[in-house]
Amino acid sequence: MIRGLFASASGLLAAQDMQDVVANNLSNLETSGFKRDRVLTESFASMYMNRLEQGGREPVGNLGPGVRAQYTFTDHSTGPFQNTENPFDFAIEGAGFFALDTPEGVRYSRDGAFTLDQAGFLVNQSGFRVLDTQGEHIFADETVNPDRLLVVNFENPQELAKQGNNLFLAPPEAGEPQAGAGLVHAGFLERSNVNAVGEMTRMISAVRLFEAGQTAIQAQDETLEKAVNQVGNTR
Repeated sequence: MIRGLFASASGLLAAQDMQDVVANNLSNLETSGFKRDRVLTESFASMYMNRLEQGGREPVGNLGPGVRAQYTFTDHSTGPFQNTENPFDFAIEGAGFFALDTPEGVRYSRDGAFTLDQAGFLVNQSGFRVLDTQGEHIFADETVNPDRLLVVNFENPQELAKQGNNLFLAPPEAGEPQAGAGLVHAGFLERSNVNAVGEMTRMISAVRLFEAGQTAIQAQDETLEKAVNQVGNTR
């Protein structure tokens, strides 16, 4: 019975992780260049159960001790393009990321909603300066040739880590950044690749899974209460 409580609780935790990821995806539905996350779940290894009877053992089948959220991965598929006619908006057709100079080092993003800072340098919405193909800051006046923007790709982009503000950190596992990836278009933005209908469907599934886990825990709690207070009561 206690094992059943642990199995049900593991389902609650997995459902909570799924809800958190879906909620973050939906909150970034209108964020340019945002890449949705997905959660993969797995069951713990099943245990083979036997019933002890008259000194022997009788097989009674397998017992699944629960599930867990194995890991979260990012879907790097390209989102739809939006024509903004803004000369400082850029979208990458194909693979690749813009390179940005931040106080913590170079970071990467698919969000090409840029503007000019007070000094005339091209920056993103957080004020981080965009790097050109020579690794320098881009100074501009009215327009920027898209060929000037440094666009890099990675051997293992799935290893890129989200760092907030629509930025990615490239750990060693992602490989070295390699220039010459996708084609950059000026006057366009790549929209989020989040599908609202699909995410709402996943949210409903996660909520129902959570509710099922709650019901299972409540039922087992009531059974435990009866076992403690009623079974063996001779009065």
